[in-house]
Amino acid sequence: MALVLADRGARVLAVELGRPGGLSRILGAVPDAPGVATPTPTGVPLMVVDGPAALAEFLTGFVHLHGLAALVIDHPLYRAFVGAAPGVRELMTMGKLVRDELRHRKPPWDDIVVDAGSSGHSLQHLRMPAATARAFRSGLVHREAAHIDEVLRDRATTAVHVVATPEEMPLREAASVITAVRAMSMPVGSLIVNRCRPVPPPGLPAALAVEPEIPAQAPVEVEALRALFRRELAWAERQETGIAGLERETSLSARRLPRLATAAIGPEHARTLAPAIEELLS
Repeated sequence: MALVLADRGARVLAVELGRPGGLSRILGAVPDAPGVATPTPTGVPLMVVDGPAALAEFLTGFVHLHGLAALVIDHPLYRAFVGAAPGVRELMTMGKLVRDELRHRKPPWDDIVVDAGSSGHSLQHLRMPAATARAFRSGLVHREAAHIDEVLRDRATTAVHVVATPEEMPLREAASVITAVRAMSMPVGSLIVNRCRPVPPPGLPAALAVEPEIPAQAPVEVEALRALFRRELAWAERQETGIAGLERETSLSARRLPRLATAAIGPEHARTLAPAIEELLS
């Protein structure tokens, strides 16, 4: 998605929450430090954002601790607090994106594409600003959290795209995420089912039901091929049943991305998905 937007001429920032992982591999670069936009071979800058680094940046730049900031950040009690306090990492991560990259950056990005990770992790990031704004009724923390939550709920600014693979548990999880996002009054963007197998030809089940005349010189090869077709047909049937059920449950039409013939997806592989992503963003 970031590559397609950049190809259209937009100033795009790709963001990975937590540690460098799949997005860094796809864009072909690993940032040297959290919170810094790093050039990549694709032309799309990449930033990794984690909670402790974002909190340290917030204390240094916005709370105006001046010379005390380094002493506070290096203190064992501070590190223990960041590790144990519920929601601090998530709130500071979202604050970094909304405050620094969306609101204060000059010139601003046209688009920020965030890989928010697994469903439980991403929902925690989305929930925390509203929860913090309710917990702190006034003051700096309340204002920051309320503003972040407002941005996340703004349909003109934000879209939460939900991605699953076409298997039973991921599809169920996607339905739960969509329900949770809607309950938070946040805009659901696209429902994307990644790594989809091609839909089998309509006549394949009937063809496999017919016993063929097997050449005497290749009986093993023919039976192996028929077994392969049956296995792929079973996978495809489960895929289609699962996607249809997800569409009924969410009242959304799933956008499919094809399964690529590689496990280690790099920039050249990601660009093969461009036609499907173009359609998704149109």
